[in-house]
Amino acid sequence: MSIATNIQKRPGRTSYYVRVGVPLKLQPVLKRKEIWQSLKTTDPRQARDRAAPVIASFRAQFADLEQRREPSPADLQAAVWSHYETELNQDAQARAALPTDAATREAANTLATDIEAGRVPWSADPIVQLNATIELIVMKDAAKFDRERRAVQLAELKKQLATGETALIEWKADEVIHSERLLIAKGSPAYRDLCQRLQRAQVEVLERAAERDAGKWSGVPSDPIVVPADLTQGKRVAAPGETLMELYDKFKAERIGDARPDTWDQNRKIVKLFAEFVGGASHVTTINRKAVRNWKQALAQWPVKAADTKAFQGMSFRKIIEANETVKKPAISQKSVNKYLAALGSFARWLLQNEYIDDDVMSGMYLSIDKRRKNRFPFTEQQLQTIFNSPLFGSCLGDEAESKPGNVAVRDWRYWIPLIAIYSGARLGELCQLLTEDVYQLHGAWVFHISDLGDEEKSTKTEGSKRVVPVHSRLIELGFLDYHAGVIARGEARLFPQVVRDKRGYFGEASKFFNGYFKAVGVKVDKRVNFHSFRHNVADAFRAAGYLDEQHGVLLGHTKASTTGRYGVLKEGPLRDRVMMIEAISFSL
Repeated sequence: MSIATNIQKRPGRTSYYVRVGVPLKLQPVLKRKEIWQSLKTTDPRQARDRAAPVIASFRAQFADLEQRREPSPADLQAAVWSHYETELNQDAQARAALPTDAATREAANTLATDIEAGRVPWSADPIVQLNATIELIVMKDAAKFDRERRAVQLAELKKQLATGETALIEWKADEVIHSERLLIAKGSPAYRDLCQRLQRAQVEVLERAAERDAGKWSGVPSDPIVVPADLTQGKRVAAPGETLMELYDKFKAERIGDARPDTWDQNRKIVKLFAEFVGGASHVTTINRKAVRNWKQALAQWPVKAADTKAFQGMSFRKIIEANETVKKPAISQKSVNKYLAALGSFARWLLQNEYIDDDVMSGMYLSIDKRRKNRFPFTEQQLQTIFNSPLFGSCLGDEAESKPGNVAVRDWRYWIPLIAIYSGARLGELCQLLTEDVYQLHGAWVFHISDLGDEEKSTKTEGSKRVVPVHSRLIELGFLDYHAGVIARGEARLFPQVVRDKRGYFGEASKFFNGYFKAVGVKVDKRVNFHSFRHNVADAFRAAGYLDEQHGVLLGHTKASTTGRYGVLKEGPLRDRVMMIEAISFSL
């Protein structure tokens, strides 16, 4: 008979086992990719019958764990403080229930009366006497018994804290995990951490109780971990449909036209990091000024390209920051921190407008960055000569060896895009997305029309980035118009059809290629220069020719939006002025 593939015999074993795969999300928690359990039978029919309930049991456990969430620091803090307060309240109630001296005397008088009346047996036998007076003894020494019990417990707790044992407090840790639905596996480092936090809270409880035994009720915790829960981290749990990410998706649905799809995707990932930081199931009131401030401070430690780093896969926001202490990737820049804050800010603004929150939580939160400080610099004259006298712009060994001299003349996008950039100041993305119809003659002059027209994937950085830029005569001398005609003859719609977009809709591979090439020819040794440096070179060339920034800004896309830019219609006079400015760009290449 056939048997299911998840019922197998393990090497060297005669019994059948059931084999169940662990969901990817739970693998870091359960520390395994699959679970094997013996079915304790060598009969395949019995194995098949016994496997079904075992598999169902595992899947139920997985379903329960998947509904749980990673504990945030606020969860742990709240658990510690709640335990401390609850235990102290119970201590106060127990003290209030202790028998008073008057109650003890009354019980003694009643016992004497009952003995005399024969209702309670009495004799010279010590056992009989103990049985008759046991309740009275307990009443009289109740406070003493409690003090002794607490002293023993305190000594043992401190001993266990010193040795890493957690047996005395695990009942409470299990209760917290269950009630708060936390994703903490019993016996894991996170479990022991929770236990030890609760142990420290219990030590503080017992020390307060000892102070109360001496008549002091004003004591406060001395352990820095035993403090009130941080209310800014949101202890309230969101109602179904109103978790932070569910609200974000509502925000996106209402404002879908505000940004490109890739921008929405990126911003959602950023907001999800904030949700992980404060607790994904938290109520929307979690988004308050203190929580945003704390997240901003944590972002100062957030590693660059964390999502693409294999060492961080499957980790939460906080775990990645902790892990980076070992991995040691550099932190994101202040500009990137502001980008993350802006993604959260647009969402927070919508929440405020729709009365989910009551405060402008982003006001004053952005980092103040010195705009005079340059992060990108132009290439030096020597670097430009090195680039444009390198094999790619003469002849090279071919694909993947463009920086090495050879007999192959590369004349595709790798050749033309840098040349157009240095003679126009256009951005890399603007050039990569050009269509053949974006290059045409206007009033006798060849122009590039940089816009978002003709293809739904095209975009510009701003409305003012839409512009008409004349084709420099040097590009025409080098044969650009012949290249343009050849692409049209092949029936291509795009000017550089080999350049493809990445998953985010950007031309990441092109950027990666040029950065790699600049390194290979020795002009890029750090982040201060990259493809964008060509724009700085062009801006400097305009200034060297005597043009003010307000004049050449129109050619770099630094002006307000205009109908001219959108539709590519430009009168002959203004076009002639632009041609003069473009022709003023001059380099010793």
